[in-house]
Amino acid sequence: MNHIPVIKDYQLTAYFQELSADSLYPSAGSSAAMTAAHAAALFAMVCRVNLRKIKEDLSTRKDNQDRKIFWEETLHKADQILEQSLALAQEDGFAIKDFMEGVPQGGGKATSIPLDIACCAGEIIALITHAFPKSYAPVQADAECARCLAEGSKKASLTVARYNLPLLSQEERESFTNQITALEQEACSNT
Repeated sequence: MNHIPVIKDYQLTAYFQELSADSLYPSAGSSAAMTAAHAAALFAMVCRVNLRKIKEDLSTRKDNQDRKIFWEETLHKADQILEQSLALAQEDGFAIKDFMEGVPQGGGKATSIPLDIACCAGEIIALITHAFPKSYAPVQADAECARCLAEGSKKASLTVARYNLPLLSQEERESFTNQITALEQEACSNT
């Protein structure tokens, strides 16, 4: 596994072709991260539509400035999660490479990165859940779809982490198992 492709450089079709190839990367972890990025990008679009609608609102609503600030801040957070998710998709490749090359921390990285992906997905879920009631109605379906994508990303990344537990020492396994359980319980409390 000499070459780790740069996920951000792929066109969509090329990414799916690479994903379907007989290789270890991209694979499950990067797929979970790309799904979180997809969710964040879709929700960023929702934020931008809400901002456009506020600018188009010809009324002198007293709360327009507050609404504008809310959506600008929410958009900024969504954009940050998008970038973080893309970076984690890339990091997943380096973790696989490290593990395959016998780097001592390879198993830990291959387990911790999916947990980071689950956290990103959890952040976008929380962001969408908070903003949904304030959203322009015609893009609420987009927001809901983004939340569903993020939920899938979170579940998938926790699955990857669970499958990677055998790569760890017993002590590491217990620590990661506790983190996975906490993230799974957090998912239950958000729904």
